[in-house]
Amino acid sequence: MHSSFSFTTDTAALSIFDLQAIRHRIDDTSDWWTIEQDELEESNYGRILFLHVEHDGTYDVHIVAHIEQPQMSGMLYVPSGQLFAGAAEDTTGGDLEPDDSSAVSGQLWTIRPGVYQVQAARQQQSIQMALIWLADTPSAIPNSNRPTSAESEINTTSTINPIPSHASPSVNNVILNNLNQRLRL
Repeated sequence: MHSSFSFTTDTAALSIFDLQAIRHRIDDTSDWWTIEQDELEESNYGRILFLHVEHDGTYDVHIVAHIEQPQMSGMLYVPSGQLFAGAAEDTTGGDLEPDDSSAVSGQLWTIRPGVYQVQAARQQQSIQMALIWLADTPSAIPNSNRPTSAESEINTTSTINPIPSHASPSVNNVILNNLNQRLRL
């Protein structure tokens, strides 16, 4: 999948997620993800990834097949194939979810459902992102295939043991990432 789009953020962050995977947050506050524990919990389960950038503003995103030297890598579960990438302030919450309206700063795609490794690298206002399909479900991913990040250590030992009660039953609750800090580009 090769594509390019621009997004404008007032929160210095890009989010990428499957609409179904994060739908359980629709009744939450619109900025639920600004609470680091909530962000990391959802990221650990591979339901969403937030890529924090240095500044607010407009960024160009280029989807590529692979990145030679990613600055960040994480795993993302895409159960429905309805993928959003864009301004974090457009993340599902506050009774809203991203759509294709002009009020949303980002892009919606239909892609093959499954587990993806997401790689990213940023140079000034340009972000390269690769989506590499790995398996149909999170339980099909062997621990040895879990990616690592240059900035945030990702390992296979979870610091969050119980499955959250708000998790959608349609989303597989296998720990895919163990992020010890927010992902920064």
